[in-house]
Amino acid sequence: MKKFVCTLLAAIAVATVSQAQAQNAPAAGAPRTAAPAAGKTSYVGLIDMAEVFQGYKKFEALRNELQAEIEKSDQEAKAKLESLQALQAEINEKKFAPGSPQFEQAERQLLDGKGEFEAFRAATQRKLARRESEMFKVIYSDTTNAVAQYANFKNYSMIIRFDRKGIDENTPPQEAVQRMNKQVVFHRPEDDVTDIVLKYLNSEYEKSRGQVPARAASSGAPATK
Repeated sequence: MKKFVCTLLAAIAVATVSQAQAQNAPAAGAPRTAAPAAGKTSYVGLIDMAEVFQGYKKFEALRNELQAEIEKSDQEAKAKLESLQALQAEINEKKFAPGSPQFEQAERQLLDGKGEFEAFRAATQRKLARRESEMFKVIYSDTTNAVAQYANFKNYSMIIRFDRKGIDENTPPQEAVQRMNKQVVFHRPEDDVTDIVLKYLNSEYEKSRGQVPARAASSGAPATK
């Protein structure tokens, strides 16, 4: 009787394990993620977004484009300002009598020129601000898309922004105080995905060069560790 009970319990245990495995088995065709590394107790990854932005070649290209546009606008503004200064110097040199037709005409030209200059400057500032905002949105979208796909592949449940820079003897005091206030006090090197994401982004950007403009290039899925 005792032997029969033991055999029955063993059969129930096997059936229970088989049922649990069947329930946890992925559906046919479902995307698979990499199994977590042996001994890994955390599924939280870290990324230094500032370093990614700084090292992403596409960001550098877009920033150079924006800088070129700023310099071009500055040259146009300088030319308009010099034209106004020349007109003002002409008025002062000819010493038109206040109220005379010549004075009123010159004054009207000067006021119209100042109005055009202010309108140009305001429109240029708005345009450049939009370009800068678009630039950051493109880079942020590229980065977060790459991070999301890599996190899914490596089975990370969360990727947190952090500052990977530490404190050493060359760190300025004020900067050292800021770093001491950072949220991540300790991390394992394998949980820092900054280099992996940055390497992937630059690789994809290099592939896209010559095909589409820098501002329109997009990213796909990052490579594995």
